[in-house]
Amino acid sequence: MATAARTRPPPVASSFSPPASTPRQRFVSLLLVTTLVGTTLSVLRTSAATTAFRSRLPAQTLTRLTSSESAFPVPRLPFFADKRNVLNQLFVKRSWAWVTALFIAHALALFLTAPLLTVKKPPPPSPSSPSNGAAPAQSSVSLSPAARVPFTLLLTALRRYLLATLFWFYLTQATWFGTTLGPSVSHRILRSSGAVCVPSALSSGPDRGRGRGLHGDGPREACTGQSGEYWRGGHDVSGHAFMMLHCALFLFELVHPLLPSLLPAYFRATTPEARPRTLPLAVKATAWAALAVIALCWWMLLMTSLFFHSPAEKLTGVAFGVLGWYVSGM
Repeated sequence: MATAARTRPPPVASSFSPPASTPRQRFVSLLLVTTLVGTTLSVLRTSAATTAFRSRLPAQTLTRLTSSESAFPVPRLPFFADKRNVLNQLFVKRSWAWVTALFIAHALALFLTAPLLTVKKPPPPSPSSPSNGAAPAQSSVSLSPAARVPFTLLLTALRRYLLATLFWFYLTQATWFGTTLGPSVSHRILRSSGAVCVPSALSSGPDRGRGRGLHGDGPREACTGQSGEYWRGGHDVSGHAFMMLHCALFLFELVHPLLPSLLPAYFRATTPEARPRTLPLAVKATAWAALAVIALCWWMLLMTSLFFHSPAEKLTGVAFGVLGWYVSGM
């Protein structure tokens, strides 16, 4: 008896596709990959001990070495490996001051020009218009009074700024108010991990031996680097890696809602709230300035990864930067 041939149904193509990454995820990935690539190249070209020592040496010592080159020839460092370069002195060491100035300018621009913010919306269809399926013309209409002042946006940015400032302060600058708050978190890590203060061989003053043999339990003011002394050993969290991530991520969150208007070619509006807005000139100027600072932070992060600190120190600096971004967004 012949049996009917059984045919298998054709395989159904899987409709599963991985979710598209968000601009925030892509930006964080860019910073992490930049650090990884820079650190890898640094390890291949220079020993970790050399980059770690270079990050500990005070800039004053480099200046005094340069002035003594006739007696003690010293190989010149690349521009970005020299702590005295203008970007390091004027931007990196004052990076949170630049971020604060940008935040204030951007917040003022948003607040003062809020009535000028418009969003492109299609006009409501009129009964007399022919329904031939053609797309209605785009027109620019003013936002409602409740939406004119981006009050929620400003409050969110202010909360994020205050939390980010506190995180930066306690991690790196907690000794600004004397000994009441104690050393910063990064300095506590350095001292508790076995760092020893070493006096400079170039110092000839009466304080030359002041920090000799100073261990973690010694006074912090005895090893400030003013006389060329420096901390040797221990784990020195990369402050530059932390600051560049901290500043870049904060500024990215500040301008993230405006990216569809600044870069419309790279963003597709999926919701009415995401449609490009017509930004006032002041808001656009501060937003572009923030993007420029973000680009500079990215570049200096790459230079730090190439020329300074050991891989472990850069890793902890990046970890603190990501942690600060998470804490400030709480």
